[in-house]
Amino acid sequence: MTSNRFFIKKSNIHSSSLLLYGDEHHHLSKVARIKPEEKVWLFDEQGTNYLAKVEETGKNMTRLSILQTLDKNKPKIKITLAQALLKSKKMDIIIQKSTELAVTNIIPVITARTIVKVEEKFQKKIERWKKIALEAVKQSQMSFLPSISSPIPIEKLVEGRGEEKKLLLSENRGKYLRDILIENSNSELRTPKSPSSVLILVGPEGGWTDEEEKYILNHGYEAVSLGGQTLRADTAALCSLALISHFWNL
Repeated sequence: MTSNRFFIKKSNIHSSSLLLYGDEHHHLSKVARIKPEEKVWLFDEQGTNYLAKVEETGKNMTRLSILQTLDKNKPKIKITLAQALLKSKKMDIIIQKSTELAVTNIIPVITARTIVKVEEKFQKKIERWKKIALEAVKQSQMSFLPSISSPIPIEKLVEGRGEEKKLLLSENRGKYLRDILIENSNSELRTPKSPSSVLILVGPEGGWTDEEEKYILNHGYEAVSLGGQTLRADTAALCSLALISHFWNL
């Protein structure tokens, strides 16, 4: 059985049959060169895993039959990263690494100091991010593919979210994120421990404006800090996610 894992859309699962198209079909048949009767693992966007046998590989499609279905343990909490848009390579890294850290949703945000232009052709960039996330899921042996939204203005994000815990990463104020996570992870506390969902909002390279911070905090967000040192935006995002995953999602 091959060690390769393949992604299949839920809509391409029909009873006990799986139909692979596009890049995943090409990877299976042309790159991995998997033949009929061989067994492979696949996963869908809901985190369900399938052990399947290849029945046939055609020019544009591979057909497989399901041998076993396995639901992996879902993350304990839903983590949303709302990240102010950064330059292309930095966003690519954030997409890749945040996926490995079990983020559920990734929302690019347009802020006062965002320098990246959001144009009509931006959808191509989102499609590339989705491919990066898919490869990260495969590499890390995870099964949950995060959703990646189109960029939205900071005002729309702040006014429209319903996560149980909403955190604003700030350079100027707030408790240490580590301390908040430890407090809410203490099994001796009588109150519930980790929340069911959390959103971490990370700013651009130039930081938040005073007006933005006040606006965000006035909408129910809690300011948190990573300490005295000044980190790059991409480093700060990944440090925050690593801490949240360690204390609340393992």
